[in-house]
Amino acid sequence: MNLKNKLAVNSTLLFAFIVGLVLIGSFLLFKNHRKDLYYERLEDSALITAFFYFEKDEISKVDSVSYEEIETQYNKITNQSIRIYNAKTKKIYLHDDVPLKLSDRELKAIAKDRILYFTKDTRQFTGLYYKDNQGDFIIVVSGVDDVGNLQIERLAIVFIIFYLAGIALNYLLGRFLSRQTFRPFEDVISKVNTITTENLHSRLEMPTASGKDEIKELITTFNYLLERLESGVTIQKNFIKNTSHELKTPLTIIIGDIEVALQHSRTNEQYEEILKSLRKDTLHLKYTLDGLLILSGLELTEQHQMENIRIDEILWSILEKKAIEYPKVRVNLNLDSIINNEDLLSVNANRHMIFIALYNIIDNAIKFSFPLPVSVTALEHKGKLLLEIRDQGTGIDKKDIESIFDLFFRSDRTRHIQGQGLGLFITMQILKRHNITLTVDSEVEKGTVFSLLFS
Repeated sequence: MNLKNKLAVNSTLLFAFIVGLVLIGSFLLFKNHRKDLYYERLEDSALITAFFYFEKDEISKVDSVSYEEIETQYNKITNQSIRIYNAKTKKIYLHDDVPLKLSDRELKAIAKDRILYFTKDTRQFTGLYYKDNQGDFIIVVSGVDDVGNLQIERLAIVFIIFYLAGIALNYLLGRFLSRQTFRPFEDVISKVNTITTENLHSRLEMPTASGKDEIKELITTFNYLLERLESGVTIQKNFIKNTSHELKTPLTIIIGDIEVALQHSRTNEQYEEILKSLRKDTLHLKYTLDGLLILSGLELTEQHQMENIRIDEILWSILEKKAIEYPKVRVNLNLDSIINNEDLLSVNANRHMIFIALYNIIDNAIKFSFPLPVSVTALEHKGKLLLEIRDQGTGIDKKDIESIFDLFFRSDRTRHIQGQGLGLFITMQILKRHNITLTVDSEVEKGTVFSLLFS
């Protein structure tokens, strides 16, 4: 069942439940009201009966004939049965034609309450305790409210007809309104189905109606999703394009060197030079693939991989590796400024990722500053750890500072230095994940300072 039908059915069930309660309640109230009214009519009849039977002895003989005629006509008009009991002896003083017999218990209850309403079978009874100069009597008037029962039956039929008709009408109107309500969603779905990877630049049109509703929120959210998808696909395309170029270049050089080496015999020294060139290009290819693997690993980093680590331990580990790779370069690590606040060196981070990020920055500083020394200084800034990595290299042009973190970017000033353009891009992704703020200050021919402010 689709949402439109489900909405129509649910609204109809809700309508049936609420209206059913209202109609049943109204019917029961009306029925009880009719019953009470009839009881009151019987009570009036009992009082009139008392007047006819117990006060007529006070009427003059001249009017006695007229009185008997009035009494006969009254019984015909009221269509009620009247019986009178002696309150003391419980003997019937006046009979009626109703076969129902009242028990002593019921008669005593009437005498006690002075007036009592009750029902036996389908007849309603009103009992009245009446005192007269002739004695104490119990007047019982009974009858069947044929008019009221007929009204109740007709009311029940009318309620049932309108109830069933209302349910059917509510369902039809619910179907119509649900179609009208979901029509904008159908338009959005049809437009979404036309969007592919070839036209991700397309956007859904915003309705011109004023105000804010769910449709506008849906369109806004979906357009935002399209923007992110378009950006992601663009990055992916550029990534594949640049990656293929970065992989193709060393592979082409390797194949070229091999083909040249196979053209004719060479001396051992010449083969050694070719092998060195092949080794250099193969290492370039390996570093590129390692960077790509790290990028894919960044997407898999989860929160539970975070742990409490010491930044100074990671720095010493990096410097040990760099000392083997660049034995002639000196890297100065200065922790004096925070010697009294070593807790700043403890951070919650992913050890492997932070190692890669710091390794890339220090590695760049060493390569661009060679053979001049590099300094790594730990400072305190507003109660947080600030790490400065300073080199004495050629510096970075101001126009290139924002671009050095782009994938595969290589500045014209540094193309002579070996690299793949992956390191700083990977570093920036890691730092963003750890909420570490990175700022770069550089002056051409004087050097560069990378400042990392830990959160």
